[in-house]
Parts: sequence; C-alpha cells; structure tokens
Amino acid sequence: MKRSFMIAMGIGFLVSTVLMAIPSTSEWAFLELPGMGAAYLFWGAVGNSVIIGVAIGWAVNAVVYGLVILIIIAVTRKISN
Repeated sequence: MKRSFMIAMGIGFLVSTVLMAIPSTSEWAFLELPGMGAAYLFWGAVGNSVIIGVAIGWAVNAVVYGLVILIIIAVTRKISN
C-alpha cells in the first residue's frame, strides 16, 4: 500500500504541475479549482504572499489528484486479484 501511495502522489504531483502550467484561459482551467480554492482561502492567512499561495494551490491539487489515482490503483488491484 505504501508503494501505491507513493506512486499515486507522484502522479498527482505531475498532474498538478501540468495543470498549474496551463494558462487559466483554456478549457482545462476548471481542473485547478481544488488547489486554487485552498490558495484563495489561505492567502490572507499567509500575508498575501503570491509564492506561498501558489505553493498551497499546487500542494492541494497534488493531494487531490493523487488520492484519485490511489483509488484507481486500489480498485484495479482489487479487480485483478
């Protein structure tokens, strides 16, 4: 399970990085919402730092998309056994 978790978080990190690099004017912008919502929520708490706000958004996106991948890995592993 630890190996699956690390793989899922790695994939979530890559997906989050790609989504943060895509300009927000594209049709893929809605996929940034979990992280961007967290960044806006905590932005005032961290003193309006843009870098920390982006880091929070990136980290939340990585966790959200990583957990989705972890669920997919667990289901496919369950089905194959």
